[in-house]
Amino acid sequence: MARCAACHTLIRSGDAIEECPACRQEYHASCWTELGGCATYGCEKAARAEKPALPAVFGTGWGDVKTCPRCRKEIASGLLVCRCGARFPSADPMSPEEYRQWASEQDLQRGIRRTILVLFLASLTGLLAPLSGICAGFVAHRRRALLAGADGTYLAIGYGAAALGLFYAIVIGLLVAGA
Repeated sequence: MARCAACHTLIRSGDAIEECPACRQEYHASCWTELGGCATYGCEKAARAEKPALPAVFGTGWGDVKTCPRCRKEIASGLLVCRCGARFPSADPMSPEEYRQWASEQDLQRGIRRTILVLFLASLTGLLAPLSGICAGFVAHRRRALLAGADGTYLAIGYGAAALGLFYAIVIGLLVAGA
């Protein structure tokens, strides 16, 4: 009893078989038909892969175009930036109201990040550190949902500024108490 070279199961007596005329491998007739030829790599009777015909129409995706919610012009559906300067969080279409809401949230987030950075830099100085650290900690805690983002860097900067402010407050307090 031989094994089929394609499915590797036993070929039993009475099974319909095919033998490759080039390499003499035995196959179940159904395996030979399904493969379209020999399964042996490099055999001259091996099935040939044929490229499918190219489609008549090429598209860029989904519906191919979407409407920019800011300038109302048609743009390719996969674009994340429009010629008018509008930026989008994903390739999915947005309504003008969704875009305005998302853009205002981005503006708010940029402003809070800028504030946190300024307060952090101020907390690196000696005398301004206690006050700016407290402010940075307060802003970071109050706006933690917006600052957390993908990596939480600005949230960590805000809490770091608060820790620096506390450290400087303790050092200043000890210097004043010791003097």
